[in-house]
Amino acid sequence: MILVADSGSTKTDWRLINGQSILSQHICNGLNPHFHSIETVLQEVQKTFESSISTQVEQIHFYGSGASTSEKKKILSDGFQQHFPKAKIFIYHDLLGAARAACGSEKGLAGILGTGSNCCSYDGHEIVKEFRSGGFIIGDEGGGVSIGKAILKAYIENDMPQELVEKFNFQFKISYDEILDSLYKKPYPNQFLASLSHFAYHNKNHFFISAILVASFQAYFDVQVKRHENWDSLPLNLVGSIAYYYNQELKVVAEKNNIKLNTILEKPIAGLALYHAGLS
Repeated sequence: MILVADSGSTKTDWRLINGQSILSQHICNGLNPHFHSIETVLQEVQKTFESSISTQVEQIHFYGSGASTSEKKKILSDGFQQHFPKAKIFIYHDLLGAARAACGSEKGLAGILGTGSNCCSYDGHEIVKEFRSGGFIIGDEGGGVSIGKAILKAYIENDMPQELVEKFNFQFKISYDEILDSLYKKPYPNQFLASLSHFAYHNKNHFFISAILVASFQAYFDVQVKRHENWDSLPLNLVGSIAYYYNQELKVVAEKNNIKLNTILEKPIAGLALYHAGLS
């Protein structure tokens, strides 16, 4: 049996596979080695999977944010190994997960457009070109953080139309001091900023929000996509909540840039399960 997982900041989706059959689905908390220890990883898998299958799992394919160095990968693999002693463990970065889920075995460009953003060139099996990201403070163009940041900046600086200010106040009921605390004192300011992107979704037909979305997606294409060779001939496949829920707005901007937008998935786990079952 094989376990395949995709982990974000808050949640990990699992699929248990036997041959070409998906046996079961499981969910646990997000597993990011930047924030979790070996002991925490072990506790999560112990809560999620009964000990009766622990010796039957032969492989684990784990895709997650934060799994970018051998040191961080070891935190995850050591935690998994204690519960699945016979399993061969493979740890991959979430961008490869997006590529394999959205592209399968086809060549193309693949990207994540969720809380953050990135893009890579993919040969049908591995990433062949990617660029370093500056993270949510200086990068992540087009992602939820970027959209939330633009909304919050307009709100704080009184550049937002009054009708939207009233809607913002009603939805969030947050003071200026509380905003500053969420940005500079409390943990996970990126999640706070990304949560504001929900406001954009509910008001996306307003001209002011529409302009923010267009500018955000244009920045994503300019900074993340167009750095790749053959960007104008290869299909672009995307994974993530922003790409999924704003797909119509995204397609309009893509067409203006002669970008061939192909597959858009909200989550990669279904595609990853098919990939590792040999069905994609």
